[in-house]
Amino acid sequence: MKILFVADDVYPGFGGQARSTEGHVAALARLGHEIRVLAGAEPRPTQAPHGVRVDRLPSWRLGATQTRFAHPIVSRIARHVAWADVVHANTPAALTAVTAHLARRRRVPVVMGVHTQLETSTLHAPLVGPVVARLLTTWYRYLFGLADLLVTPTPYAARLVTPFTDREPVPVSNGIDLAGIRRSTAAAEARETGVRRLAFVGRLSPEKRPLDLLPLMHELPEHYHLTIAGHGPLAGEMEAAIARRGLQHRVTLAGFVGEAEKLELLARTEAFLMPSPAELQSIATLEALASGAPVFAWDYQSSAVPSLVREAGAGAVVQPGDPRAQAGAIVSLLEDPEALAAASTRGRAYGRSHDVALSAARLEQLYAGLVSAKRGARSPRLAAGKAFGPARGRVAAQQEGART
Repeated sequence: MKILFVADDVYPGFGGQARSTEGHVAALARLGHEIRVLAGAEPRPTQAPHGVRVDRLPSWRLGATQTRFAHPIVSRIARHVAWADVVHANTPAALTAVTAHLARRRRVPVVMGVHTQLETSTLHAPLVGPVVARLLTTWYRYLFGLADLLVTPTPYAARLVTPFTDREPVPVSNGIDLAGIRRSTAAAEARETGVRRLAFVGRLSPEKRPLDLLPLMHELPEHYHLTIAGHGPLAGEMEAAIARRGLQHRVTLAGFVGEAEKLELLARTEAFLMPSPAELQSIATLEALASGAPVFAWDYQSSAVPSLVREAGAGAVVQPGDPRAQAGAIVSLLEDPEALAAASTRGRAYGRSHDVALSAARLEQLYAGLVSAKRGARSPRLAAGKAFGPARGRVAAQQEGART
């Protein structure tokens, strides 16, 4: 199948949208599909998977945020749409709108991934939040109306889309690449060193609430240490707050870390902390669980992470604004070896259920259904026995390998 992915911010991308796009592209390429990506130009682009063609359009970044916008050059987009069997767009911007219009003219089915929520934008600018929310709601209703199918990373995210569409979105996990996940050594290291290691991985920006981790550290015992990995507009304020609170020896600002370094950090972490109120899934949370680190999530109704923690049975959901109670929940689990080991086992099992290969197989099925509906009959090239049988066999083998 010929699949055209559309994402303004990718290779390298920052945030869940880009990680989801890159993960799905790689997994679908491994299943043998032909893939092209329309993306915004990057000053220091990274390499796409072998065989994946990336066409970069002129782009600009919105201030200090991670948001990039690509300029939609119609002639270049049209060539890719004419080539594609299906379009999958993941960023709610002009590039997606133009591509969707061109695809509809050619009867090419359009899938749109929902990787944004109002809180992500309104928490950046609380004073104008209500106005921003109204404008974005109008835009999303228009944009999502151009799609043949909406997919969301979680059932929670599917519920958030209801103000923007009357259709029922299909949940498809962002997925994680289990090949890179390392089994946690944190418990053994804690027994040897006496140090309990905690971690947070995410953008240092207002909607992620990383500053909320510092009052918690005052309530935890001295042998609890926290590593914060990520960069963003709050980096300087975080550094100053750590010094002001006298936490320099217990809190480490690691800055931006690459994939290998991040997975190494998670493998040496006893508990992962997620204070963010704006998460549609959180790939870092899934990777932490798959590594065996229980997760402590702040209980915000605008975040999917509390529901993930409850489903996994690996960690706890804690109340925002109560660092003493948060610390009590963390200490209660980490100082109980049997409970910690059980939570770690459950977390690894839950992480394996989000193998990106499973997500790719699900997308493959959805694409095939849309293509068949558009064409009025199933094409021989897309016959289930030929196009999808081997792929499903490979996914089944990967699942069996994950279970063992």
